[in-house]
Amino acid sequence: MPVFERKEILRRESRIRLRERAESAHPAEAGDRAQEHFLREFPPLAGRTVALYCALAGEVPTERIRHAYLAAGARLYYPRVTGKGMLAFYPHREGDGWETGPYGISEPSNPTGAEPRLSGWDIIVVPGLAFDRRGNRLGRGFGYYDRYLGGLPENARRVGLTFAGQLVPEVPVDARDVPVHTLVTEEGVIRVVKTSGSPET
Repeated sequence: MPVFERKEILRRESRIRLRERAESAHPAEAGDRAQEHFLREFPPLAGRTVALYCALAGEVPTERIRHAYLAAGARLYYPRVTGKGMLAFYPHREGDGWETGPYGISEPSNPTGAEPRLSGWDIIVVPGLAFDRRGNRLGRGFGYYDRYLGGLPENARRVGLTFAGQLVPEVPVDARDVPVHTLVTEEGVIRVVKTSGSPET
């Protein structure tokens, strides 16, 4: 079966899991645990340059991370769709406004300030419909993050923030897909290993 067909099947399955997660009894508790694991793995530091996302229903929220990083004096950025298949990241400060983007995702409203140089990122946190333990990520099929991540130097830490229920044995990939270095779930941290060994937990 071609890769794109396998991806579409997995997207359908993953959307069902996300919907079930959003409707479950205790989604906030698991989201809080995932953010706590993230903050232990990547402590808030002044001057750290970090990209976050605004969560959709069923995704791990990022509000705790946002507040902790702003309080520490980190430089936070959020994505905004600027064209077909194109993302740009804009600075975020406490009190900045939001508006709903073309896919129902909250984006910075009236963004100001310059995007960091590609070499200037410390951490980019990305959502996904599914991940596997080798860091492969299944997005929503539009390619926005993969296009952006593909231009980053390897030392820009790519982090997948997800629920453990979104981990699958294998995500089908093609040459355009960009894996993450680290996965963080409510169950802990997975540091991706790109050799023949197993991922570290």
